[in-house]
Amino acid sequence: MSRLKLFLSLLFKAAWVRKDRSLTALISVAVVATMATAALTLYFDLENKLSREFRGFGANIIITKQGALTPYELALTQYPQYRNGPSLPASARVVPVAYAIATGPDGSRVVLGGTNVAQFRELNSGWSIQSVGHAHTQVLLGSRTAKVFSPSGAPFPISFGAKQLVLEPEAIFNSGSHDDSRIYVDLQKFTSLTGVQPNTALVRVEGRPQEIDEAISRLSSDFPELEVKPVRQITAVQTAVVGKTRSVVLASSAVIVVLIMLCMAATFTSAVLERRKDFAVMKALGASNKTVNLMFAAEAALLALAGAAMGFVAGSAIAYWIGRANFDAAILPQPALLLPVLTGSMALALLASTLPLRLLQQIQPAGILRGE
Repeated sequence: MSRLKLFLSLLFKAAWVRKDRSLTALISVAVVATMATAALTLYFDLENKLSREFRGFGANIIITKQGALTPYELALTQYPQYRNGPSLPASARVVPVAYAIATGPDGSRVVLGGTNVAQFRELNSGWSIQSVGHAHTQVLLGSRTAKVFSPSGAPFPISFGAKQLVLEPEAIFNSGSHDDSRIYVDLQKFTSLTGVQPNTALVRVEGRPQEIDEAISRLSSDFPELEVKPVRQITAVQTAVVGKTRSVVLASSAVIVVLIMLCMAATFTSAVLERRKDFAVMKALGASNKTVNLMFAAEAALLALAGAAMGFVAGSAIAYWIGRANFDAAILPQPALLLPVLTGSMALALLASTLPLRLLQQIQPAGILRGE
């Protein structure tokens, strides 16, 4: 017990007396732990946060059928609890859409869509939408169609067969896709004009690409009469963004960790050279190489533990801030990362002290004490 007490006393005193070296090593470990904690916290929660960001990009699954979707099929698609096992998660959004080719005021053809306009706008919340003065008419005009039919948002007629309907645009939208060449109106108004019932359902499943694929498989199995396809542009971009962002986070963190390790190695080496007389006296008094090495390694491990604890707190705070700043949602600390961060920081500190430990073994007490 007395030896352990003496060992701990020497350990803490050595760290306290040489505050500059200890502080440098402590900061180095804290920076490594901070980067590791922030990167790993982001890594584990990044996919969920990016998946939420993709909500505004519209549907990622399209359900179609030869002929109209029956009310039964729409009900089962939107409310899967009526069937054995859920086809879609509770958070999924399903918006039925009907399409027809109408004739514009200049005699040109245009794709007319009928849907629940409020739900359709919510599904595509990422679109750029500009109100044009006709409130609550539930008429959405694509930007390319607007240039031809109604540049200023003025009312214009369209016809389908012998029937004609005057549309008063509520808003002009820019989606960056083929939807910009379409017109969307309230489903009841659409059906009165065309007599066409919905044969398409736009589905938005929140989650990772794997979860989207699982939802497609379940829908295909539960509804074999329907054609269920992913929107490849959305799912492919989502997968690519997640993969590249993770790669950048891990690569940048790895570079910083390597640089900090070099700094730690230089700090520990300087500490050995500065304290070589102290270690020479210990050896002269009978301390073995093992004891001296153990003391130096324990000092490095102690600094690593303190720095890692500080770094875990700082890294969790940085991840939380990144989540708030970029995703409007907090990325909460991951307590399960504490032990790996502590263990990893100690391992890095001991690895960085490998060269200094070799220098310790080469110290010859007689030569050092004679001033050689």
